[in-house]
Amino acid sequence: MCIDIVLADPYPVMLEGLTHVFEDSPEFSVKSCVRTGDAALQALEQHRPHILVMDLSLTQRSGLALLEDIKTKNLQTRPVVFTGAPIGEVMRALDLDVAGLVSKEKSKQVLTRCIKSVHEGGKWLDRDLTVKTMSLLLEQQKKNAHASQLLTPREMTVARMVTEGWPNKKIATKLFISEGTAKLHLHHIYQKLDCPGRMSLQRYMQEHGLM
Repeated sequence: MCIDIVLADPYPVMLEGLTHVFEDSPEFSVKSCVRTGDAALQALEQHRPHILVMDLSLTQRSGLALLEDIKTKNLQTRPVVFTGAPIGEVMRALDLDVAGLVSKEKSKQVLTRCIKSVHEGGKWLDRDLTVKTMSLLLEQQKKNAHASQLLTPREMTVARMVTEGWPNKKIATKLFISEGTAKLHLHHIYQKLDCPGRMSLQRYMQEHGLM
């Protein structure tokens, strides 16, 4: 059975190379080649291919947003992520239950084996990317534990409220403390987490899953 695929990659040279790989094989039928997330979604809705081979670094609609749309719209196309994107984006793609994941450092033979496996209903996760993802996840968990150990329960509460956009006066009212005490808690939080201000603290809390 011929596998219908759509190719989505923002880089013309890479897209052209992928097109040649699959057009030269009787096992695949390339239905569309696109460079943006919006165009990819349109191609999926028009052609209903078996497989989408995509990079995460798409423009107009990001690769992660495209993966979310595929799930939301309940499209039957199974996505294979072929990417050199930062490991943080790869982690988020895994959270979206992507069926196939291959590093752009791997050969075309590995990519085609991945596509065939995914088409047959299986999963194919690049071992190197998975190891890097797990290492980053463990590192983040250590940082999270470190933050929770550094901050007192009250300081953690204040940090979360600041991250949610609460001003000092409202924090003080909510916690039945003076505004000066709220500011003192915040000063200690900045020192302990090495955050110079509210924006930095918000970014720290988001990056470490402490919201």
